[in-house]
Amino acid sequence: MPVKLRLKEVREEKGLSQFELAQLTEMSPQNIQKLEQSRSKGIQFDTLERLCTALEVDIKDLLVLVPR
Repeated sequence: MPVKLRLKEVREEKGLSQFELAQLTEMSPQNIQKLEQSRSKGIQFDTLERLCTALEVDIKDLLVLVPR
């Protein structure tokens, strides 16, 4: 099963812009955009940790299995 990153949905639920999330995670807004648009080839664990911390969510809130 493919894994989907629910970054955009969670970010919007928290009322944050891409720019604000980028500042909180010390990432570039372009990287946030790539992750949200699934244009990234992968994601590192430390990046997931920073996103979870900034969004105040558990990893299970960001990653979901998508049935084929």
